[in-house]
Amino acid sequence: MTKTQFQKVNGFSNMFWGWGGEDDDMSNRIRHHGYHISRYPANVARYKMLTHHKQHANPKRYEFLNTGRKRFKTDGLSSLQYNVKELNLGKLYTRILVELATPS
Repeated sequence: MTKTQFQKVNGFSNMFWGWGGEDDDMSNRIRHHGYHISRYPANVARYKMLTHHKQHANPKRYEFLNTGRKRFKTDGLSSLQYNVKELNLGKLYTRILVELATPS
């Protein structure tokens, strides 16, 4: 996604913690805004999940998915609150360490 597209869909929801639902919610946001997700065949592009520790499933993930459309405009980049703790400018990347603010 381009930066403009990511901003238009309001980024990822802030409701999903633990495992499950965030990717489906983002897919819904993308389609809701008229964008298409291309999945290329394996001979053109391959996808690999990053290694990570398995988390417990979020018990409210289906509830959040079912009500997601109501929050597309208000839940995401527009409501994200954080404090920048570190900023490292590398030659090929920028690493930003943030602390998420507790929702009020």
